[in-house]
Amino acid sequence: MTEAGLAASAAALAAGYLGASLQLVWRQSRPRREVTGLTPALYGLDFSEVRVRSRDGLELAGWWVPGGRERKAALLVHGLNASKSSPYVLPALPVYAQLGYGVLLVDLRAHGASPGGRTTLGALELRDVLGGLDWLAQRGFPREAVVLHGWSMGASTVLRVAAGESVRAVVADSGYARLSRLLRQRMGPWLYPGAALASRWLLGVNLAAVDPEAAAARLRAAGTPLFLLHGNADRTVPYDHALRLHAAYPEARLWTLEGFPHVSAWRHPEYAARLHAFLSGLGGRW
Repeated sequence: MTEAGLAASAAALAAGYLGASLQLVWRQSRPRREVTGLTPALYGLDFSEVRVRSRDGLELAGWWVPGGRERKAALLVHGLNASKSSPYVLPALPVYAQLGYGVLLVDLRAHGASPGGRTTLGALELRDVLGGLDWLAQRGFPREAVVLHGWSMGASTVLRVAAGESVRAVVADSGYARLSRLLRQRMGPWLYPGAALASRWLLGVNLAAVDPEAAAARLRAAGTPLFLLHGNADRTVPYDHALRLHAAYPEARLWTLEGFPHVSAWRHPEYAARLHAFLSGLGGRW
């Protein structure tokens, strides 16, 4: 083959690679809109529909479940292709209610009843969680009185938010340690670089900057209590991500759920008791 032919072949391969990467990011950044019909009323809890403004101006759909007299609250954050009404989110509500927490649940951008057509796998969703903290602060719940509780993408997002905010504690269920590591595991090392480049073009985000592992280290330095939950049969976010997060914060509480898949801790008979024990341990430090 001539030099010109080799150059043409290389150009065609590069174009095909970038085209495949763009198509992958375009498809994966459009989450499913989950509508379960479930609400806090399932647990006999009163709630109201609210609107939460993200840091970049999106009006997110939310629910507010009022608590007791103490000014303490929890912000619950779902994962990808889920919503505030997800079956794995709502079972935490009775625990918080029993302890007197007010609870804010939000639909992240492009999920549930919130606006937006694209997810950024936690990169821009950080602005949604910050908006939730702002909403709580405006109603008399300062950062240091708020527990952030997230699942999957939501878990990794609340870790990153907490690293820059003086929140009371963090509960992270099935979160990833680094988005770049997870995507390499899911896509393979050959496709990830193209996807990272395509994400910059299409979404304007740097996937490598989504680093909850570094955030966990900052939480350790700040002394922010952290509860990690992860099933060792998780094929969506492999269990090694929990180990990396725990290595960054060895004093954090880690509950390894033997044989449990992704975001399934709520199915364990000890789920409510373990969450209650962690939250109760914060009682003397409000």
